[in-house]
Amino acid sequence: MELTVSIGILAHNECLSISRTLQSLFQQSLFSEPNACKAIEVVVAPNGCTDENAEVARATLEEFVSRCPHPGVRWRVCEVEQPGKSNAWNLYVHQFSDPAADYLFLMDADIQFLEPHTLRNMIGALETAPEGWVSVDTPVKDVALKKSNSPVERLSVSVSASSSGSAPAICGQLYCGRAAVLRRIWMPTGLPVEDGFLRAMILTDRFTSPEVFERIVLARSASHVFEAYTDLNRLLRHERWLVASSTINAFLYSDLWANCNPQLDAGKLIERRNQQDPLWLPQLIEKALSEKGWWVIPRPFLFRRFQSLRHHPPLKAALRLPVAAIAFLADLLVFLQANLELRGGGGMGYWGKHQGSN
Repeated sequence: MELTVSIGILAHNECLSISRTLQSLFQQSLFSEPNACKAIEVVVAPNGCTDENAEVARATLEEFVSRCPHPGVRWRVCEVEQPGKSNAWNLYVHQFSDPAADYLFLMDADIQFLEPHTLRNMIGALETAPEGWVSVDTPVKDVALKKSNSPVERLSVSVSASSSGSAPAICGQLYCGRAAVLRRIWMPTGLPVEDGFLRAMILTDRFTSPEVFERIVLARSASHVFEAYTDLNRLLRHERWLVASSTINAFLYSDLWANCNPQLDAGKLIERRNQQDPLWLPQLIEKALSEKGWWVIPRPFLFRRFQSLRHHPPLKAALRLPVAAIAFLADLLVFLQANLELRGGGGMGYWGKHQGSN
């Protein structure tokens, strides 16, 4: 294919895992088949790192590229002083990536590929679906591949299963987008979680139209594995973090729907706000919190486990109902704690402590 591909790896203190991730990346058929695409660029963007992330990435990339059979592979390490994935995303998409790239991959620095044609199939999914703007693979928890699991590991896998449904989602660990589409998008500076926000921007064409679910396509025979939380405290903390970040996204969506139109879409509006006042997002959150009552988390979130059952056939939904009920009871505690943290954190204070979490 006469395509140019750019792969951005956003890393925060991942010096212990990035070599293994890069090794897995260079085992993809995209790198071993010279005719798979014309040119491949690998850009590692360590952000706010206090370890040797950049140095390890440079040494590893130099070694792998020198042995790579594809003649069109090049690499760069672009260090970012400020921590935060949303800021690193903006810099990679708008400054670091090759302006001639047809497709941009965004990936984390601590994942492994399960299938050798994952990247090629993600590109192929968009090549064969003109209505698709972003392609995703299937994320798999490492504990799901084990023959036997501890009770907490089984809980971790069950929680993921109870949240899954047919509605398209973007996992921030790995996705592929048309470069022209992603370059019309800007992330708010300091946004805690970027993948849910990116999904909303894609489906609504930057908050200018109703949702079009066909814009996100699932690639076949494409998957990656990531490390699951196997400590109960970390698992619950991560769930609180997801609930709170979804609440912040809800505040943001309400504001964007009220202020965006085809002449001023959310991409242009956010770019302008980021330039004029980098603190606009925490101010928006604090204003939203002050206007709410004691309970700030949207009530529909409480029933997310049961809502996902609607996307399954009746028999499968019935089999998953007990797991959904248990997850719902656990959610009650998680939602209460997340609500307290949001109210007590003054909006962004909570996120300063969790900016590097995955």
